[in-house]
Amino acid sequence: MKILFVCKSNVGRSQMAEAIFNKLTKKHSTKSVGINPGKWEGKSLSETIYVGPVLKEIGINADEKKSKKITENDVNGSDKIIVIGVDKKSWPSYLSKSEKVEYWDIEDPAHGDIKVHREVRNKIQKRVEELIKILE
Repeated sequence: MKILFVCKSNVGRSQMAEAIFNKLTKKHSTKSVGINPGKWEGKSLSETIYVGPVLKEIGINADEKKSKKITENDVNGSDKIIVIGVDKKSWPSYLSKSEKVEYWDIEDPAHGDIKVHREVRNKIQKRVEELIKILE
């Protein structure tokens, strides 16, 4: 199964979800993207203050992962799409119309400290573990 994780900028939540998913299972493929990466597009997670470090705390090095913008091909090529905490008003129409979308209401840690990033990572890890149980 091909899973697509989507958040606002593809710098935090969706990258965490992809990295954790890949650590916990090899039976499925995954990708993460952002609705609007803005200044982050093409930049690596090594440039973040907290995302890389909180992933390293659980044994994941995602420093070389780069922020990517969602495309219609991403949506069409996925079997399941998990949108994490992005207001539906900002979704491109091809995502809004997709019947493959599941929404996770997890806050954006962008302006939080490392404690907030850990809390968000832990919420994402729990949801990813639940998702994998359903898929497998």
